[in-house]
Amino acid sequence: MTEEQIKLLQDIEEGEIVINEPNVDLLNELLVSKEHYLHQMIAKTLQHIKSPTTIPFVKTALDSNFDYLEYTCSDHEAIAKWFSWILFSINTKEAISLIEEYSKSPNEAIRNEMMYRLRKVNSSNI
Repeated sequence: MTEEQIKLLQDIEEGEIVINEPNVDLLNELLVSKEHYLHQMIAKTLQHIKSPTTIPFVKTALDSNFDYLEYTCSDHEAIAKWFSWILFSINTKEAISLIEEYSKSPNEAIRNEMMYRLRKVNSSNI
């Protein structure tokens, strides 16, 4: 883990994160990194940032089977919710397409969460 990533994790824990492009890039990398235990806080931060640059990292996380997130003791549906909220918040065509893609996931927990979030997307566009 780089010094910048360690500093950013400390800032997140202290609630003092500066939102800028380099930090968003680091947060995206940390979202899928196995070297720390702050994934939920990072997901929540990225949800508020709403950067389209996060989309490929969400895809990587959804493809991971969440093995690196076992430490959370959360079930897959709860973890999938972190990522569905990020995509919902980004709210670009690409983000919504990823929700649609994973609403057909073979992983039932991911599929259920993405189907739920897709209904929310569709109801907010009425």
